[in-house]
Order: sequence, then C-alpha cells, then structure tokens
Amino acid sequence: MKHPERHAPRARVIRLAGLVAGFAACAAAMSGTRVEAWSNGSPMLRAAARYMPHAAGMIAAPALSARAPSDAAPRVAPVVRAERPLTGRRARALSVWNKPMRESWPAERAWTPAVEDDYSRFVTAIGRGIVARRCIHLDDCLNNPAINPLYDSDEMRLGLMPDCADLPYMLRGYFAFKRHLPFGFVAAMGGEGGDPRYLHRGIPVLWRQWTDFRSPRAFFDEMPSYVHSGMFRLSPKIEEADTYAPTISRAAVRPGAMYYDTDGHVLVVAEVFPDGNIQFIDGHPGGSISHPRFDAPRQTPPGAALWGGGFRVWRPQRLVENTIVRTRNGALRDFAPFHQYDRANYVVGGAPVAYDDWVRDALTARP
Repeated sequence: MKHPERHAPRARVIRLAGLVAGFAACAAAMSGTRVEAWSNGSPMLRAAARYMPHAAGMIAAPALSARAPSDAAPRVAPVVRAERPLTGRRARALSVWNKPMRESWPAERAWTPAVEDDYSRFVTAIGRGIVARRCIHLDDCLNNPAINPLYDSDEMRLGLMPDCADLPYMLRGYFAFKRHLPFGFVAAMGGEGGDPRYLHRGIPVLWRQWTDFRSPRAFFDEMPSYVHSGMFRLSPKIEEADTYAPTISRAAVRPGAMYYDTDGHVLVVAEVFPDGNIQFIDGHPGGSISHPRFDAPRQTPPGAALWGGGFRVWRPQRLVENTIVRTRNGALRDFAPFHQYDRANYVVGGAPVAYDDWVRDALTARP
C-alpha cells in the first residue's frame, strides 16, 4: 500500500518547480530566447508539462532535439509590435506647426499675380464650405480635406477663433505658411483718440513679421492679440499699411479682398458672382463664421476716404534683406484712392444710383 502523504512534500516541490519553469519559459519566449531543461524527462520538464501544458512546449531539451527533431519544441518568433501613430504631446512636438520658423516656414517663394490667383481660389473654397454649412469654425474648415485645398496630413487643430478683423489675417497668414511666402502685419496704430479701433488720422507705428515668432503655432496664437479693425481705418494715402483702396472692378475686388465698415466691422470677400453680387464671410468673437451677402442697400458711401471705409485689398509684400517691404502706391496698378468715395461715380446707364447698385454694376461679368 502506498502512502501518498509520504510523497506530498516532494510532489509539492516538483509542482512548484514546474510552475517556475513554465513561467520562465513564457518569459523567455516573449523575449525571443530559449530555455534548456536539465535533461529530457526531468522532473522539472514533466511538472511543467503537467501544471502549465501551454508552456511546456517552450522548454527545449537538447538531448531530445538531437535524437528526435520531430518532437523538438517549436521556436517562438520574437514579438513584433506594430508602430502606433504618434499622438498627444509627442506628435505635437514633432509637428511642423511647432518647429522653428527657419525649418517650418522658409520664405522660398514670392507673391506674384499667379500666387494671388491661387489665394483667391483658396478663400473661395473656404467660403463655399461655410455657405454649405460644412463648417462654421475656421479650425473645422482648415482640417477638412474636402474643403481646404491646402490640407495635408500634418494639419493641427489650433483652437483658432478669429473675429471679423482676425479672419482676413488668419486666412492670409495660413496661405503664406502653406506656400512658404513672406508675411508681415501692422502690429500697432497711432493717432488721435483713445480706442485704437476708431482713431482719427490713424497711422501704423509698429510692424511684425512671421520670423518674429518662435513657430507657426506661436504665430497664429499671438497674432490676434495685435490685429484689430483699426488696421483698416486708414487714409488711402498711407503706404505702410497692409491693405489699400483699389478701383472697383472684378479684377481688383475678388476673393480675398475685404470690406471695411467704418462702424468697426470687417468682411472678407469669398466669391463674386456673375451678376456682381458678393458673398462675404464674417468672423465673430465666439469663433463662428457667418456668410452674409452684399444685398442690404447702402444709400451712402462707406465713410469718408479719410476713414478708409469700403473695399480694400492686400498690399503686395516682398522680402528684402530678411525684412518685409510693402509695395508703394505708385507701383500698384489698381490703386484708386478716391474711386469708391466720389459720389459722382455712382452712375449706371446715365442715371445716379446708390452705392451698392453702383458696386454690383461695376462687378458684373461682361463678355
């Protein structure tokens, strides 16, 4: 008669040894190595097979492999982990939006008529997305490849919430960044009065350019703290401004142009229709963008020329010795300082008309 209790301590030791061997085999397999048992049929190997059968196959017995390859333990391939896309802080740190300007935004190109055409198409695409209600915030528009023609895989949500004056600067700056163009802006105004948005005889007194900022993201984070609607409240004679007063024609008033209401509001031209009507986009302090049209009658001119109301377009910029230089008025082909302010021009078919009727007629497409 056998006495199991006499063999219990030994059995417990073998069981424990088998568990240890099994765990060692699992760990070794995960690291791509092999574990050799003391000998084929050893108590450790038998115990591992009994108490951890899924691990027993990971223990290699040299003697057994030498005599019977068919019974050898299978080699376990090292675990190969698929690379996961970078997310969170690491992805943001590696993004072009957070890299130094010299790497992320080199001024490799120049503003040319062809580039301006491209900018107009970009603004129209964003405007159509807003009108179709496919996006109502600039971040959403820019991060949608079906809306943004400049979209690429490195887009990042920047939390952009432009108001009416920020929006034209955001669009122009974004385009310049994507196309590696120089870009600068008026950063402060001087003049008579307390509120910088409504200065009398306002003049630019401070300028900044993209290279003054650490990275593209810093540029878009900080620029809204500088620009405001007062940057448009300028006499047409001011040549250091970012914009100028053009002649009212389809060639000049096109997508990307702006309309400044002297009450302190700025609209961006998104599209000019064949009948001369205009689709605007309009930023609001909460970050939403609406899409009004040039339909409301305007019986009077858009403010005096001294206040700079009405349509304005971007003044071309170029880089000279790493500094932004703005084109002077005399070199602008469509510069017309008083065209839209002179009521004598508001004539259609030989009859005097309101300002808005005159504008629509001037912008009507003709064969």
